[in-house]
Amino acid sequence: MNDKLKDIVVTISFLGIIIIMLIVNFIKKDTEVSLAERRKMQQFPQISAEEIFKGSFFEKFEKYTMDQFVQREKFRGLKTKIEIDILKKQDSNNIYEYNGKLIEQIYPLNENSVTNITNKINEINKRYLDETNKVYYTIVPDKNYFIESNHLKLNYKKLQDMMKEKLEWAEYINIFDCLDLSCYYSTDSHWKQERLQKVSNRIATKMNLKLEAIYEEKKVIDFKGVYAGQFPKNTENDEIRLLINKTIENCTVYNHETGKMTKIYDMGKINSPDKYDIYLSGAVPLLTIENPERNQGKELIVFRDSFGGSLIPLLVEEYFKITVIDTRYVSPKILEEYVKFQNKDVMFIYSTLLINNSTSLK
Repeated sequence: MNDKLKDIVVTISFLGIIIIMLIVNFIKKDTEVSLAERRKMQQFPQISAEEIFKGSFFEKFEKYTMDQFVQREKFRGLKTKIEIDILKKQDSNNIYEYNGKLIEQIYPLNENSVTNITNKINEINKRYLDETNKVYYTIVPDKNYFIESNHLKLNYKKLQDMMKEKLEWAEYINIFDCLDLSCYYSTDSHWKQERLQKVSNRIATKMNLKLEAIYEEKKVIDFKGVYAGQFPKNTENDEIRLLINKTIENCTVYNHETGKMTKIYDMGKINSPDKYDIYLSGAVPLLTIENPERNQGKELIVFRDSFGGSLIPLLVEEYFKITVIDTRYVSPKILEEYVKFQNKDVMFIYSTLLINNSTSLK
């Protein structure tokens, strides 16, 4: 076969592959949700003269073609494999692997975000809190904090110093030294509840609580976390394990959004794309936990992100009622309609992931 004929065959083959891929993509049913990436996929954008002239149609269409490309997950996995194994990059999609753990490089420190979240907390203090409240806050470090290597990371000391300066009226409970990398899931950003008793004991000491409960550890389900979708390589499954005792089992949880009663561990979420939702039903604006073993006594109000979902159950034995608030999903301005703040302990539990990217807070 001469060179000219080879060129013709290669060109025709290439065009054939492109045409086949276009046809397959055209007839393929669009994916609504990516389970691996925990997000909704871009759907075909609405066609209108206004959208076309503004240019937004073409932006959405480009996202649509990237999201709906046939065999997208396999191509993402191939891209990661090439970047890590062949090109020897340290990370892919800003995620790297360290001793079997998938870790996100969170950097640089976003000082504007730190200021934003402390301003939000100060607004809550000014609007609702007074001398009858004992107020505390804690910061949950992300996994990148524990890696001593050349990977980029936040200035964690400066983050803590900024929080202390701007929240000087509240008591800071430092839990960084209560944790290590083994306290976190391998494929997810979150911490493991079964490794949090050192954290809960530190909090109890600072808040003058007596935590004496004994727990049974129960495996619920295997899962792959959010980083497994963002860094698609073969990794071992993680496990959701629950710390259980009679106090936790007897507590009731009222979901103000749905108007329904649930339990601390919401087993209805076992089929959720994010298995971590089992802890306090996941992303919920407002919950009220009641402990029937204490028909009166102390109450706690917790402002939290998702990390608080697995920690709060370890504090219930000391409280009659715990109100759990996530201001990513409810505006603090309307809380007075649901929550009475006076004469209650108040705690803010936020991870460095949220503190460094706090635009989601209302």
